[in-house]
Amino acid sequence: MRRLSLTLPVVSLFAAAALAGCRAEPAVAAYVEDRTISTDQLSAAVQQRMADPNIAAVIEPGDPEFQRLVLDQLVQREIYRILSADYDVEVSDRAVEAKLDEFLSEDGSQSAQDVYARIASTQMLAEIDVREEVRRILIREAIAAEESLDAATQEPALMQRYEEIKDQLTTIELGFITVPDQETADETLATLLADPNSYAGLAATYAGPNTQPTLRSAPLTDVPEPLVPSVQQTPAGQGFTIAIPETGGIVVGYVASLEVPPFEEVRDEIRTEAAGGVDAAVAPIVTEFISGLDIDINPRYGTLNQGRVVPDAGGGVVQILEDSGASTAGSP
Repeated sequence: MRRLSLTLPVVSLFAAAALAGCRAEPAVAAYVEDRTISTDQLSAAVQQRMADPNIAAVIEPGDPEFQRLVLDQLVQREIYRILSADYDVEVSDRAVEAKLDEFLSEDGSQSAQDVYARIASTQMLAEIDVREEVRRILIREAIAAEESLDAATQEPALMQRYEEIKDQLTTIELGFITVPDQETADETLATLLADPNSYAGLAATYAGPNTQPTLRSAPLTDVPEPLVPSVQQTPAGQGFTIAIPETGGIVVGYVASLEVPPFEEVRDEIRTEAAGGVDAAVAPIVTEFISGLDIDINPRYGTLNQGRVVPDAGGGVVQILEDSGASTAGSP
């Protein structure tokens, strides 16, 4: 799962104004514009998350840090509701599920349950919070589209990126044997083409620092630099010979196989990479919007610092920020 964060400075010039105008009714945990998050709502949200077995396994009941984190999630939810309404953006539950499935499929080595358990243990986030983070990602993507900032995720840009990184995605099964002269090189290559299984025996005959003992699969980008031009011109199942003075002989290369994943197979992976850049591009817009919101946190639970609800280190003062994080507003 992608973990985004944007740290922005607190402008303390506005702290004095906060003293005069902050809202802190005992029964209200936080205010976001004219919306309120009551202490009862916070308590219910904490209990809902404690019902998640992954959270229950790592959080002690009554943990104040977890309570603050849950309040932070509720605050971000309200922020993004206001943001969505302002930009007339709506993200459906179906879209959230599809994007979540996409993220989970990228970590194919672990089950969804294992992923949620890891996030719970490292970030104290329940499955419901992970889903809300995905929703926030989609909201930012939609705003990027509204602001024409999403060109990098469109098909032409994805195809261009594919061409740029194709060599990194390509896997080659290659062998190379260094022999003393051209005549021996021609004979060795002819033997390999007639019987690829003879490679190990031939490599043993001409063993040395510039001979690869067995055929080996690796990314195309791992091919030794002097061999790259010849390799790029050689189809699978064929070979080449090239004189490289530094080796003290002639190198016989054999390309056993070459696997280039089609664009369709890696499109989602490339788009995910591009989406990170789009999220960074839209962050200043979201940040500016959030900086104009009137947000107060009940000092009983903490204060707002760099876009997050944190322990109050100022003796109960509720700070209002000139800037608060766009990506940090909803990033696990």
